[in-house]
Amino acid sequence: MSYFVIVVVCLVVFSRPSFRRTNWFGPVGRECKQVMEKVGVIDLTPFGKFMVKGKESHKLLDRLFANTMPKVGLTNISHMLTPTGTVYAEVTITQLAPGDFLLITGSGSELHDLRWIEREAADGGYDVDISNVTEDFGVLGVAGPNSRLVLQKLTEEDMSDSGFRFLHCKPVQLAGIPVRAIRISYTGELGWELYIEQKNMSAVYQAIMEAGQEEGIDNFGTYAMNSLRLEKGFRGWGAEMNCDTNPLDAGLDYFIKLNKPADFIGKAALQEIKARGLKRKLAYITMDTDDVDPEGNETIWLNGKVVGNTTSGCYSYSTQQSLAFAYLPVELCSVGQKVEVELLGRRYPGMVVPEPLVLTEPTRTRLQKKAKSRV
Repeated sequence: MSYFVIVVVCLVVFSRPSFRRTNWFGPVGRECKQVMEKVGVIDLTPFGKFMVKGKESHKLLDRLFANTMPKVGLTNISHMLTPTGTVYAEVTITQLAPGDFLLITGSGSELHDLRWIEREAADGGYDVDISNVTEDFGVLGVAGPNSRLVLQKLTEEDMSDSGFRFLHCKPVQLAGIPVRAIRISYTGELGWELYIEQKNMSAVYQAIMEAGQEEGIDNFGTYAMNSLRLEKGFRGWGAEMNCDTNPLDAGLDYFIKLNKPADFIGKAALQEIKARGLKRKLAYITMDTDDVDPEGNETIWLNGKVVGNTTSGCYSYSTQQSLAFAYLPVELCSVGQKVEVELLGRRYPGMVVPEPLVLTEPTRTRLQKKAKSRV
């Protein structure tokens, strides 16, 4: 019997605690640039992962989620609502085979979401099988303009844009190892989430890193991902949406199918909210700061009065400015509206701007194709 031993020697540099920009600020910027210009890898294994199967799996999920269910081989983003129409959860749903669904949620929401799904299944007497496979699979996110080149070296599957489209899911072999690949990335860049049996995680990771040497591959982390997702205008559960906010306030209209036949939880309440009209909405704000950036839950002022609060924020390395999502009264959400954002006791000038600051890769690709077709 032979053993393959990996020895990793690393220099540990501790983060210097501060409410201001500290010693991680530069490295996070380099990671953002890595993903925007080359290719990066991130460990997303903590995602919560559930399998929902059975004769009434589609019926159950149609009751639980406000979006329609994806067709076989496709993925979408869906939301579970409370009976009062607020956002209970955001989940990525993939239909792997007829009636077999893979549900992915955030690492902190595993049991929170599973409990809700299992309770509805039990209360409704649905003929389904629900299993928590969180510990069975690891997840690697591979993102950046060179991600396709790297993965193509490891598989015979066609990874081109036409061969592997956005929000499609396929079983592939990477370096001879079975992997479930979904073309999606929270960075908003070209990328895939790779679902791998835990025993194969190390081998797949090593193969990807070795294959990507010419493309300048490197790792990136969640601070960089947060900055990239905010630049793309992506919302986050627990920040822009939660059990205190409805999806219309949060600008999630695209994912909410009020006209679908199924009577999903929260549908009636949401129809009433829409009929009454919204009083506040999520706004996209840039601000002029010095060495401090918003993180969320900061107070927003106008003419000496509190008018709202940020939900999440960061420094946008692509546009070199501070950026935040914030809830404001509807009348203050127009582009160009000026406000003040309180950071560490000081009010900094901010302004509502169109979102996103940076277009997503699928949008850029679509616009490029349209431009070429006109030539």
